[in-house]
Amino acid sequence: MTDFNPEEHFAEDRLMKLDRLRSDGHNPYPPRAKRTGPIAEFVDEFSQDDREELESVDDEYVLVGRVERFNDIGGITFLGIGDDTGDVQLFLQEGELDDYDVLELIDEFDYVQATGTPMRTNRGELSLNVNELSVITKALRHPPSYEGFNEKNRIRQRGVAIQSDDLRTRLDDRFLILSETRDFLEGLDFTEVDTPILQNIYGGGSATPFETFASAIEEDMYLRIAMELHLKRLLVGGYENIFEIGKTFRNEDIDTTHHPEFTMLELYQAYADYETMMGLTEDLVTHLLVELGNEDLTIEFGGETIDFSTPWRRLRMTDSIEEYADISVKDLSDERLREIALNQGIEFTEGYSRGAAIMELYEELVEDRITGPTFVTAFPKEMSPLCKSDPEDPDVAERFELVVSGIEVANAFTELNDPIEQGKRFAQQLEKYRSGDQEAHRMDEDFVETLAFGMPPTGGVGIGMDRLAMLLTGSTSIKQVIPFPMYASEN
Repeated sequence: MTDFNPEEHFAEDRLMKLDRLRSDGHNPYPPRAKRTGPIAEFVDEFSQDDREELESVDDEYVLVGRVERFNDIGGITFLGIGDDTGDVQLFLQEGELDDYDVLELIDEFDYVQATGTPMRTNRGELSLNVNELSVITKALRHPPSYEGFNEKNRIRQRGVAIQSDDLRTRLDDRFLILSETRDFLEGLDFTEVDTPILQNIYGGGSATPFETFASAIEEDMYLRIAMELHLKRLLVGGYENIFEIGKTFRNEDIDTTHHPEFTMLELYQAYADYETMMGLTEDLVTHLLVELGNEDLTIEFGGETIDFSTPWRRLRMTDSIEEYADISVKDLSDERLREIALNQGIEFTEGYSRGAAIMELYEELVEDRITGPTFVTAFPKEMSPLCKSDPEDPDVAERFELVVSGIEVANAFTELNDPIEQGKRFAQQLEKYRSGDQEAHRMDEDFVETLAFGMPPTGGVGIGMDRLAMLLTGSTSIKQVIPFPMYASEN
């Protein structure tokens, strides 16, 4: 049996204080704590009262919080404590506190419970005049010096790194974005639903999945790369306006805008199309900006001011290539288009196609150069197997990607609901898969059979919530807005 040796993991001086607390009859980890209310309520209640008014308050208050500041001036000690709502000062005086010596055993980052009455110090600071104090959590490691807290530690020790103001603010904004997104959509009569994370056949996108094995059914399974096909099954079942915010997984690289585990919003609206999704996306993002305090609808990102005032620009993909790269795709033969693509270093490992060439030129030469919010439209149909074609231009799909400062934030379709056409599209993707394109969409016969029971005309959009939070908070890396980024464990 392997023993756990605390001295190998925790600070020696704090372990000694822990032992003293216990030997003096204190429980440094009691099963529960009590409080009159959050610190902010105490501060709000007495913030306007002067010293004389507070001296007449006889009611006792119980506050709890983490020790943030410790100042002993001999016979009087000031402790600054904080909780999730705010901060307050504790005033502790020898002879007034039941066990003044307990202060010798308290350190920064400990949690304490304090009982006392409100007062103001000689400097006028609102405080709690404490007559009873107890440790309710003894911290066994010293708080980090944030100046020396490197990026590796900020990721591995996330629970501590959150104490830094910049990360906490970003995460607060992230959580607000998720909450406000739900409220916004529910206000439009959308229903929040959930769908499987483990799937027999991964689909709804083109990506490399994470694989696992289900012992109960003795089958290989996959973590979802998208929610789309199960959400559409709910549409077939009679739901009309639905959304899901949840984790999605793609076994791919990590960089400033990619993370293998990420949070997606996918929503579907019956009797709508991709243009409806444009308006909804504009309304959602501008709503979030206002809720974050950006009433002028501008943010600073990457050294530039991004203006989200609506309507946002609409730009066809081939027009974007002509505008940003001076290549008029529509005037080029396949041979000339392929030659230009090859000259740009684009490789067609699975064979040349016109749609693939257009898509690759856009991603190579255009996407990174788009600054303001832009709906890039008219994608090649062959690159959009779940999307309806444009009736006026059958070679392109009714699809857009929202691009801001070179980052793809959203992807939307007029959803394909023709089961015969969907089956043909899947068959074409299957040929790509068999020829070596491991990211080609998988054939999902069950979905096609479900689609045959009838899905109404529908518009759908997927929004990467991590990337959206990154943009709206002006963060330079997606890791800065993910509570617990992935990292390689040390041996």
